[in-house]
Amino acid sequence: MSGTDPLVKPMLAIAATLLEQGDRLDQLSRILTVGGLIGLVGSGVVGLQTGLLSGAMALAGLVELYFAFRVALDAVLFRQLARDGADWQSFDGAMTRLGLLPPAKAGRSAEARIAGALRLLRCQAVALAVQVALVVMLALCEIWLRR
Repeated sequence: MSGTDPLVKPMLAIAATLLEQGDRLDQLSRILTVGGLIGLVGSGVVGLQTGLLSGAMALAGLVELYFAFRVALDAVLFRQLARDGADWQSFDGAMTRLGLLPPAKAGRSAEARIAGALRLLRCQAVALAVQVALVVMLALCEIWLRR
């Protein structure tokens, strides 16, 4: 732990709870990604503009999926560290040995770790927002083309 800071466990628990909300973002993104893939496959029928927007929507979904994986991993790890206590030296050693943590990032404070994980959650939300924007553009394109 960061010394004997009594706030580390509750901070990790709160961060885990926030990060777990990334699962809801991922569920919506998966629906949009499947829709994008269907639109991409059917782009020969519906047109080039629709195909490009659908492909971009599917690509944004893959980006979101990457961030969702990272966020979910941090949520589980933070939940466990909050429950069991944060032995950062052992944790960093294991993560480094597994190749999941660059040695230069070992020894960071709990606050820095939480800030990094929340940054990943924001990136996940941005990827979903891009997908939603593309859905709106796709709908507007369809309305415009049908005129």
